[in-house]
Amino acid sequence: MTESFAQSLRSELSFENPIAFAVVLALLFVVTDATLTTIAAIPITLVGLAVLRAGLTSAGAPRYASGIVVGAIVAAVCGAAAVLEGSVALGLLALAGGWLCLDSLYDRRHGIERPRRTDDPIADYTMREGMQYVTDARVVVEELRESPVALTPAQVADRTSFSDAEVESMLTDLEDESVIERVGADRYTVDERKMGLNGLVRDTLYRFCRPFSVLVPRR
Repeated sequence: MTESFAQSLRSELSFENPIAFAVVLALLFVVTDATLTTIAAIPITLVGLAVLRAGLTSAGAPRYASGIVVGAIVAAVCGAAAVLEGSVALGLLALAGGWLCLDSLYDRRHGIERPRRTDDPIADYTMREGMQYVTDARVVVEELRESPVALTPAQVADRTSFSDAEVESMLTDLEDESVIERVGADRYTVDERKMGLNGLVRDTLYRFCRPFSVLVPRR
């Protein structure tokens, strides 16, 4: 067991913004043809899926395994319910489940192991601490952008008020999911292609379309 079931379940059920979730449910009820029963079934289903994911996590299953199982279940159950009830909201949930399943299959094909929520560097931060982390990260990004060459954590620290350890920790945390790119063993730079609105749109479209590549057989 890599993590106890209770710890996994607590992590899966830790909604980051319950108010926003409630607003989304309200909008679904107002904008779509969903009934109150359908809306109520959404959080109940999410809790059930969280229990399933927690069980897979505590059993040591890779992250993609829970994505494949959860995505397939959501796609099948919501798809069938959408056809029977003629519900647009359930149809959208079925499509989301199908996408999750394909995305997890993509991870399996390419050997990608995504970090668990407990590995999120700011998962346990308060709002103020999270904002400070974002501000500090922005300072590091600007220093890297201003440099004509890739920098080591120590060089970034010399140009800022952060220690070597703080810079190295931020660069490691941000490397996979941000504009920061590792060059060589211990140097970092900024991928300018990911900066600005065009970069955001391009990355979003790529992230959305990437899972569908698993539908193309390997040569």
